[in-house]
Amino acid sequence: MERKIENLSDLQAERARLKNQLEVSKVQIKRQFDGIKDDINPARQVINTVSGLMAKPENNLFSNGIGRGIDLALQFTPLGRAAWPLRMLVPFAVKRVTTNFLNSNGPQVLEKSLIWVKNVTDERPAFPAKISLKPEKSLKEKFFSWLKDVTEDHDPEPKEAIVIETLPLTSPDLNIRTPL
Repeated sequence: MERKIENLSDLQAERARLKNQLEVSKVQIKRQFDGIKDDINPARQVINTVSGLMAKPENNLFSNGIGRGIDLALQFTPLGRAAWPLRMLVPFAVKRVTTNFLNSNGPQVLEKSLIWVKNVTDERPAFPAKISLKPEKSLKEKFFSWLKDVTEDHDPEPKEAIVIETLPLTSPDLNIRTPL
């Protein structure tokens, strides 16, 4: 307490100030708590996703079929010859995750798989749409034809040679000695 309370109005003012301070503190604590919740939100989302995928699936024909298929598929992998804890835990987790994922996303997975099967099994014409009667040049032939085009003179008429007058090789006036 900072001030000395001397009358009723001072007491009421101090009480209002303390109530105001209490409300401000509550708001600050709520803001801090919301900030902490925002900071741990990604971890909470991961935990919710994992717990949703690991939840016990419904016991129906679809779940039983997926379970039997996974058991059969994992039996022929190296996991089928692994130590017993792995042989028990991995198929259990894979069955739960697969069943819960397919239960929640079944229509989308079915649609995508049917589109994939349709694209794979579409009949394509036996002959390509563009039929080329001329055989295509090999890379070697293309290179040599390019080399020929680059090095070949493209002038239609050959240029005339320019003749420069030269001295005759033998001259009676000069006595040329050779080093032999």
